[in-house]
Amino acid sequence: MESGWVPDNTHAGLQQENWCPGEPQPSFWTGLKVEKKDIVIPVTTFRCPNCGYLESYAIPQSQNGVLVSGRSSSQRQLAFVLIGLAFLLIAFGVAFLFLIRAK
Repeated sequence: MESGWVPDNTHAGLQQENWCPGEPQPSFWTGLKVEKKDIVIPVTTFRCPNCGYLESYAIPQSQNGVLVSGRSSSQRQLAFVLIGLAFLLIAFGVAFLFLIRAK
C-alpha cells in the first residue's frame, strides 16, 4: 500500500474525488498544496446494491485505457476565473486611462 491523502475541494460545486500521493503540505493561499500535480488520480467508488457497502479505489487508468493525470477540474476552473479577472482589470484600467486623457 502507498501512503496518500484525499483533498477536499467543495467551493466550485460537485466534482470527482481525487487521491494524491505522499503527505499533504501546507499552503498559505490554498490550505494544502499538491506537490506532484501529474500524479493526482481520480477515485472510483463501488456500491453494493443489497447492503450499501462502499469500496473506493484510486485507479490510474480510465475505462478506455488512457492514463489520467493533471490538474483537477476545480483547479482549471479557478485558473480560468483568475485569468478572466486579470483581463477584466486590465480592460478597466485601459478604459479609465482613455477617459482621463479625453478630458
